[in-house]
Amino acid sequence: MKLARVLLVVAILAASAIQTAPAHAQSCTTKSGYYVASLDASIDPGAASFLASTVSNAESACAANVVFVLQTNGGDSASMESMVTTIEGYQQWGGNFITLVAPEGAYVFSAGSYIAESSNQIYMEPGTTIGSATPIVSGIPTGEENTTMTKEINAFSSYMTTLTLAHGRNATATALMVTKGFSYPYDAALREHVVNGVVNSTTVAGALADLGVPASAQVNTPGVRSTLISVLSNPDVSGLLFLLGVFAVLVDIYHPTLVLSAVGVAVVAAALFGLGVFGASPLAVILMIVGAAFIFLEVKIQHGVSAIIGVAIFILGFVLIYQFPPAPAGDLPAANFSSIPETTYGLLVALGAAVVIGSLYLRSIRDALRKRPKVNDPSSLIGREGTMESGLKSGGKGIANVASEEWTVTSDQDLAQGDQVRVKGVHGNTLTVERAVS
Repeated sequence: MKLARVLLVVAILAASAIQTAPAHAQSCTTKSGYYVASLDASIDPGAASFLASTVSNAESACAANVVFVLQTNGGDSASMESMVTTIEGYQQWGGNFITLVAPEGAYVFSAGSYIAESSNQIYMEPGTTIGSATPIVSGIPTGEENTTMTKEINAFSSYMTTLTLAHGRNATATALMVTKGFSYPYDAALREHVVNGVVNSTTVAGALADLGVPASAQVNTPGVRSTLISVLSNPDVSGLLFLLGVFAVLVDIYHPTLVLSAVGVAVVAAALFGLGVFGASPLAVILMIVGAAFIFLEVKIQHGVSAIIGVAIFILGFVLIYQFPPAPAGDLPAANFSSIPETTYGLLVALGAAVVIGSLYLRSIRDALRKRPKVNDPSSLIGREGTMESGLKSGGKGIANVASEEWTVTSDQDLAQGDQVRVKGVHGNTLTVERAVS
């Protein structure tokens, strides 16, 4: 139970870390130059953290322009909104935010399209594409699919229109990205005024030069912190890590080393942090913790039933991770712009079955070890006969050879060297003997 309390505290702390701290504006008398960052990844809390750091660093350097080289398939709406807010903060500070879709063959889809349209300018390279921004909303009650989806699409369409109009681009064309899932190749995007221009180069370096960025400018990419947040905030990864951590602790309970327990608790804590960053509901996290408690209870029950119940409760909690709570008034609905892979549930069920089977296997190993006679166990000598190697006064100690080994012995009889004795008891490593009857 102590472990459950610790994990619950970690979950609460993780949930409080969801929001990325906004960048603090640097007071600059003059602003000049470029700050360049590149992101080729999903739009998730790690990407939001990276962009927040990018803008903060740009403001600290008094950079008048941020060039954000972007390629993405999409991601979640909360991270997308956070990134748009970060961009708007930089613009209010007086900076010029430029999104560059590059290199040749790159694409900016779904959540990435909203981020691009919040920029002051958007440039594309030949062979690139932008668009397809229809949301995927999870947890819609049966019978309300059409009505709910219509509301969500209208909300995101209005959001896209607002972003586009704020920067003088074609809101009618960008709204079709949301309502009809339209995508625009670079030439169509320029023709429909979805973007501001197309550069001549097909490489990132060439495109940056076309935009006036000095060749000496460093292209910044996500660091370890942002990458770790991205990995852990993936609920598929965090869910599987949670179950692996629980199994590591379970193994250590059967075969205590403390090392596996420490590793397991650390893995569970990291998983809970990731679930908190993702925005998993408290109910989902609590169910996962309750499931873990039932798995640990298997140590006492030892019939597999508790482990099966624990895995079932855990999987229920995992499924609820994707059930987003209603958004506050005025906010966009919680949504993803990429579907949840079915293989995730297959892996989860397979790992859950492995935990149940593994717990039964570990119990069988422990039972077999308990039944195996201990090496050099003195109690196995009770009833055996031996020969006194020294004399012994009643109540004192002497040496006797029993089972071809010399042992310290005691007796309530006087014994002489060479007497035959029988072992009648054991106290630690001392044998209690008596004269053997001929």
